[in-house]
Order: sequence, then C-alpha cells, then structure tokens
Amino acid sequence: MRSADGAHPARIAVLAYPGVNELDLFGAYAVLAKAASVAPEELEVRLAGPVPHLSTSGGVPIGVAADLRYFTAADAVVIPGGRGAADAALDEELLAAVRDASAAGTPVYGVCSGALLIAAAGTARGRTIAVHHAKRGALAPGSVGVVAAGLVRDGRLCTVGGDHRTSVKSVDLAFQLIEDLVPHLVATVSEGMEIVPGRIARPELRGSS
Repeated sequence: MRSADGAHPARIAVLAYPGVNELDLFGAYAVLAKAASVAPEELEVRLAGPVPHLSTSGGVPIGVAADLRYFTAADAVVIPGGRGAADAALDEELLAAVRDASAAGTPVYGVCSGALLIAAAGTARGRTIAVHHAKRGALAPGSVGVVAAGLVRDGRLCTVGGDHRTSVKSVDLAFQLIEDLVPHLVATVSEGMEIVPGRIARPELRGSS
C-alpha cells in the first residue's frame, strides 16, 4: 500500500512519550519495522512524540525520530500504553495530535493503557474500546462507549487489552495493522520473525478477542 496521494509509502507513526511501556512500544515497532524492511516502497515506520529524547517506564533512554507533526502525514497511528500514559493524557499538544489525526480519518491503534490517551483526546466517545483491566477505572465517565477485552475494532479505532493470552498484545495489534494496510506482507513477516499472532479483530464481533 502507498499513501492516499500515492506519492510515498504508507506512513505509520508509533507514539513514544516519557514513561511509555517498552513492550507496548517495541513489540509493535519491531513487527512494523520488519514489514517496512520487507517492502520499503510500501511502508515507512517512525517513532514520533512530544520530545526528542525520553526514558521508558523501565528507564531505557531512547531517541525519537519525528515530532508530533508526523501525525498529520501518517496513514496510521499507534498509541502504546505505559506508566506515563496518565501524564501523557494531560498533554494537550499530544492529545490534539491524536484528535486531529482521528478527525482526518487516520486509523488509530491503541495498546493497553494507550486507551487512556485515545479517550482523553475525545476520539472514543460512544465507541467500543479495549484497555488494561486495571485501568478501566481511570477512564473518565462518558469518554468511551463500551469497554471490552481482547483485540477490538470499532470503525477506524482498533485497540487491544484487558485479556490474558500467551501472545503479546502489541505484537498482535501490529500484525492487525499490517493485515489492514498491506495484507500480502503478513505471511512474510510472520515467517521471518517466527511469530504467529494470537488475536484477530473482527468488526462484526466487537468486544470479542
């Protein structure tokens, strides 16, 4: 797949913010980056965030290649969770980037407590969303429609969380994104990484895993 204007590869922004969870972030990024390495003419993946350097929830320092302006050019946005999600949900510039991307029709993918940012941006009102089971109470009243568990799709919003599986939530979500944008790459990436995703989102089965 190429971008909507056909001028460049489809662009995927993976949000990185202070206190982001390493597995949420790099689980998704590793799968997406593998797909981009297989077909660089079809996919481009970048970490994007509010600051150029940050520490993850486990204290790992990382650099961020793009700022939040990359969201406006993205064809899909991934929002990981982490200990810093609650603070990130108070960052109006970050929330505006998520809100504007969603309003422009960009698909938004959320991992675990990344749902807190999606809800705080106002893009989940009346919609089904999955979130870490321990974070359900952190969702503001009225900020979402139905809270579900598993890998859940509601229109252009796809989220994962709240269930227990042997597979990794962020990895499964990344494979779902590949299935949505460049389905012909799923088998190649799965074989190359020796990973079989454990969750599948079905629009007709909202709230199921």
